Amino acid sequence: MNRLLVVLALATPAAFADGPPRPLTERDLKAGRAVYLRECAACHGERGDGSGAGAAFIDPKPRNFTKKMFKLRTTPSGEAPATSDILRTIERGIPGTAMPSFSFLSEEERRQVAAVVLEFADMLDAPEPTPIKDPGSPPEMNAATVAKGKQVYEALGCAACHGAGGKGDGPSAKTLTDDDGVPIKVRDFTAGTYRGGAERKDLYYRFTTGLDGTPMPAFADASEADRWALVDFIKSLEVKPTPHPVPADPIQAGRALAAKYSCRACHLLDDGKGGNAGPDLRVSGQKLDSNWVSAFVQAPREKGKVYPWRVARMPHLGLSAEEGQVAASYLAAMGKRKPGPITRPDPGSFVKAKVDEGQLIFMLRCTECHNLGHVIEIPAVKQQGPDLINVVDRVDYGFARKWILDPKKVDPNTKMTVPGITQEQADAVRMFVWKTSMEAKGKLAAR
Repeated sequence: MNRLLVVLALATPAAFADGPPRPLTERDLKAGRAVYLRECAACHGERGDGSGAGAAFIDPKPRNFTKKMFKLRTTPSGEAPATSDILRTIERGIPGTAMPSFSFLSEEERRQVAAVVLEFADMLDAPEPTPIKDPGSPPEMNAATVAKGKQVYEALGCAACHGAGGKGDGPSAKTLTDDDGVPIKVRDFTAGTYRGGAERKDLYYRFTTGLDGTPMPAFADASEADRWALVDFIKSLEVKPTPHPVPADPIQAGRALAAKYSCRACHLLDDGKGGNAGPDLRVSGQKLDSNWVSAFVQAPREKGKVYPWRVARMPHLGLSAEEGQVAASYLAAMGKRKPGPITRPDPGSFVKAKVDEGQLIFMLRCTECHNLGHVIEIPAVKQQGPDLINVVDRVDYGFARKWILDPKKVDPNTKMTVPGITQEQADAVRMFVWKTSMEAKGKLAAR
């Protein structure tokens, strides 16, 4: 047994001879693949190469992990990021880009995603990198440190790119590219938006470690006092943004909201351009209740997964109640209808024989893809379309008829097919589904 232990010790990977392994496991990696596909692949691609379906509609482009280039690090320039750096980016997101905060994921899920990202970069099995010395709490910021920081700013030549006033308009700004030759938009310090975080300590790390893959160098040779002073000067340039009123036109207001949250990465918008990870919002606008839309965009995970066949999930983006209303009005305008509640049928007008006929048709035709709560349950593997038990609060009853009759005419990209169904059969199915949904909602309300 002792001899076996010696052999195992000698077989320890040489990669860990220079440091401890990363604090992530093979179990994290295996579990993380599904989480990554659900949460990240729409932008970063299934292979982590930055070529997801939404990548063409995002600026700046999603990170290509396989290039092993990470900007936001606490490690020296040219070195791999620490595991904590990857976890921090996942949790906080990257302000000013399409990368949202994924703090709504559990800590375990974030670890799993980090393992996948590092595996794409061929860094998971390498030693854990050593960060630079933690600078501790920032020293006091005052007029003297700001003045000193201005001197450092000038001495280091920061104005060549960022401009004398820090607006990103220096003489070299328009000529800068990243390592792939893609033009770079120089940071405007007056906006106060920083991709690695806006705290003073965040900026200290950026100045100390640089942004690998870009012309932004590391200023590790400058003294700590000078780096802190530079941070203070940069922070002094921030200008409180002037609030702009929401445009009265719902399309214009919606476009501004969509640009803010990079909605085009996953959705087709009013101009017919966008990604396909999520539904075509021009179709969604024809059928969805405005109150449901507003509530959904503010808390999408609370509504559950609407389309089981779609791999990607909509993240929590932190929309306000006002923004939720803007989104609802935008969808309604795209659907060429007024925002507000959907039409609901009068269940008293339903003929029992038609409802019974609708149930039979649903059992024969619709259960290939659709669940109906606990009333009609199908195996999870077959659930491709939405569970229709809550349809009464979500989908317009009038829209349902034309959808059931010819879904491809409404949305050429839909996976739903209903060959040979008559208008009378479509009406019967509608009656059964809506009656069942209304009864379910009534039972829930009575509890």
